[in-house]
Amino acid sequence: MSADNSSYPKPKYAWYMVALLLVIYTFSFIDRQILSLLGPAIKADFGISDTEFGLLVGFAFAVFYTLIGLFCARVADSRSRIGLIAIGLFLWSLATAASSLARNFVQLFVLRMGVGIGEATLGPAANSLIADSFPKHKLSTALSVYAMGIPVGSALAFIIGGAIIPIADNMPDISFLSFSIATGWQKALLLVGVPGILLTLLVLTLKEPERQGQIAGAAAIPLADVFAFFKGRYKAYTSICFGVSMNAAFGFGSVVFLAFFFSRYHGLTGAEVGLIFGSISIVTGPLGLLFGGYLADRWFRKGHKDAHIKALMIAPIGFALPAIAIVFVENTMVAWVLLGISNFFVNSPSGVAYASLQIITPNQMRGQIISIYIMATSLIGYGGGPFAIGFMSDYLFTGPDSLRFSYLAVALFTIPVGILTFLWGRKAYMTAVVEEEDRIKAADAA
Repeated sequence: MSADNSSYPKPKYAWYMVALLLVIYTFSFIDRQILSLLGPAIKADFGISDTEFGLLVGFAFAVFYTLIGLFCARVADSRSRIGLIAIGLFLWSLATAASSLARNFVQLFVLRMGVGIGEATLGPAANSLIADSFPKHKLSTALSVYAMGIPVGSALAFIIGGAIIPIADNMPDISFLSFSIATGWQKALLLVGVPGILLTLLVLTLKEPERQGQIAGAAAIPLADVFAFFKGRYKAYTSICFGVSMNAAFGFGSVVFLAFFFSRYHGLTGAEVGLIFGSISIVTGPLGLLFGGYLADRWFRKGHKDAHIKALMIAPIGFALPAIAIVFVENTMVAWVLLGISNFFVNSPSGVAYASLQIITPNQMRGQIISIYIMATSLIGYGGGPFAIGFMSDYLFTGPDSLRFSYLAVALFTIPVGILTFLWGRKAYMTAVVEEEDRIKAADAA
């Protein structure tokens, strides 16, 4: 099938779809990240350790997000992607709202699993929809705009959380049947979960775009064939999946414990941390994403087959010094400046990573390849990062600076490993780009 521009949706509609998916992605990150800011209150109510909190925010979400993602990817590659997103959005929003009813660690853990199951639908389906709506030389920019849901959602989670905490604390208690919602963190979860349920209706305004670059044959490619294809380009795929996972392990792990960090070492309240970091992140995060997408698209247009790998590698190089320096800084204002610089670069790979995978993957495998990427970044980054920081803070380091040393240890491991991984896979990725371009040319000529 030819992938000329006429086969894509009209630009206005394509950008409307990206805008709506961005809003949905933003809601997903609000629901995912809100626990980071509410952490001190939840930790105090349930009497849990840093390690348990790391598990609650990390693996409780990441494991089922990953496992269900593999199934959702196959659906996205052969059936309705819009229906998949609508079901998932409703489910994770409901699970977030229902988390307000949790009465212990286990109940909240199970409900966070529900959030992970619902959110597993979005990544493969949304990326597939966008890839079928834009030509390749515009894809990194489009996916970077969509990926702004990561920093915008994270920022809004902190801003909304910072604003809601005092409001929720002063709200009347809510009681129905045998349930009661009495604490501020419970009311905050209810307030952020309900709007997502209503947003489900807007998803139904979208239409499925024509699938681009399909491999001729069956509607869905067997999973064994997908893994065989992955194995054939394993070095290119692995460098992206593992390299970005290193970025995510530090980036997400440090954000999860941000309220704890500034509370313990700078004397700020959760509400103050939320409003300040949210205000910083809502600027630096999107700018970093657009910067990464701009670099990748610019270099790719100039014929650089390794454009996306180079753009990905900018991230750990850029946030290395500020991420390490913030651990030793005593001045709170300087700490926020360093965090802003780090946040700019931490967010730069998100859209580029998705685009890099789309470019070297046939259409009917994209969702499933994306799910492998999501599996790596979720388990290593979103699961492993918070757990590593929490575990080291509880058991490896002692004293009041244990969290500082945990931050530093994760940074000193993930940053060089991430850079070396991208360098290791750079040539293999260039080869994969050429092979995929040749395959599409041959299919068009047939």
